[in-house]
Amino acid sequence: MLEKILVADDDIKVRERFYEILSSLGYKVTCAPSGSEALLRLTEEKYHLIVLDEDMPSLSGPETARKIREFDKDTPIVILSDKEELSSLLSVQVIKKDFSTHLMLRRILELLKEEEVVRRESSPAGLEAKILIVDDNPQIREVLYSFLDKRGYKPILASSGEEALMKVKIEKPQLVFLDIRMPGMDGLLVLKKIKEIKPSTKVVMLTSAQEAYMVEQAKSLGAEDYLTKPCDFKELEAVLLSLLVSEK
Repeated sequence: MLEKILVADDDIKVRERFYEILSSLGYKVTCAPSGSEALLRLTEEKYHLIVLDEDMPSLSGPETARKIREFDKDTPIVILSDKEELSSLLSVQVIKKDFSTHLMLRRILELLKEEEVVRRESSPAGLEAKILIVDDNPQIREVLYSFLDKRGYKPILASSGEEALMKVKIEKPQLVFLDIRMPGMDGLLVLKKIKEIKPSTKVVMLTSAQEAYMVEQAKSLGAEDYLTKPCDFKELEAVLLSLLVSEK
């Protein structure tokens, strides 16, 4: 069963981008150029997620959401907007429209992961990436290795910062999961050196709940995102997919 997504936006380039990205991840995407067309589609088919642009001619995203909620109280709706107050007013998720980073896509994928009935056990076509896992805890390395390996990725392990830098030079991974607190070279120093070796490498920091101040330092050094340990696998997968697909 493929999760079905309805995307309504009057900008054809936006619809095209959403279609290409979400289809490449294995979702069944239907596009609509207006709110009224979206409502018509909803009379014909049930969707797992509805994405509406805020500013559409004739029938805006919020107006469309109100009409949808008259007959559908449950299907998650995303409105692409800066107006957070719409969330409580309409029982929707509000996400800023921004293709320049992976964050918009991450939030959309997190919603989809919550709705999925069938768990995918393979990576989407074209995303069989090399992924470096850097953590001095062998249990965390083993859990992440198993998770990634089952999905068809190519996980690589490193137990220290020094080993990680060597693997970055030799293996050239597309993405690195990097523990912040390690003996020897700390994660922030390793991050700095990874970005010096290959600036395009995506780095996601692995942190504990007490390390928020170091997360801000990591972002200033070029980290794309962070995950709090123990990792939630749905959140991890959303971060992973959003980062990998954003570089395609």
